Amino acid sequence: MIAYHALFLLGEIFHYPLMQTWFRAAAPVQPFIAGTFILVCGICCRLSRSNIRRGLRIGLFAMGLTFGTLLITFIGIDQVIFFGVLHFLAAAILLFCLLRKLLDKIPPWAQLIAFAALFFVAWFVTLPFTDNLALHILGFPSFRWVSADYFPLMPWLFLFLAGTAIGVWGRQGRFPLWFDKPRCAPLRWVGRHAIWIYLAHQPLLYAGVMAWQRITS
Repeated sequence: MIAYHALFLLGEIFHYPLMQTWFRAAAPVQPFIAGTFILVCGICCRLSRSNIRRGLRIGLFAMGLTFGTLLITFIGIDQVIFFGVLHFLAAAILLFCLLRKLLDKIPPWAQLIAFAALFFVAWFVTLPFTDNLALHILGFPSFRWVSADYFPLMPWLFLFLAGTAIGVWGRQGRFPLWFDKPRCAPLRWVGRHAIWIYLAHQPLLYAGVMAWQRITS
């Protein structure tokens, strides 16, 4: 994710020709990066002590991100985020809290098959355009509500819920033994601080590129 965002910054914001080429070549990988992010978050919902607190906390970060991206439009960077991945994750976690009792009545294997199928079907559905923000969040594209980072509930909510189904097996200790054996201290640290890394990495990348340009100019 960080490497992909670095290519985006260098290619689309600072307009380095080689980075533009690499970023466009890497564009097909973006859904897999985001999908992994969302699937893992769904799994973690089954391991969390308080999903309501997590959802509200991520929602606050998402609103701060929207406010921050609105501010940077004054320096000429038009990358406002109205409903990006953090907004989506906050909404998905809180929706899971509402649906959890119902989902608990369905075998996880059945949930996984159903939500995976719904995700792939929804992925290929083309929805009509709308100027309604609520429908835009649901998955209807809009000319009015343009978001630099856009993750609507459809199709991504189905992938998230597929993750919560997998998480049931994790909570029951039914993942394969090899899954839990490897230990890598740096990666464990990254996992525990993922939200802060996500929030900080793009401003740090931007500041680093600006500093490099000043040094080399």
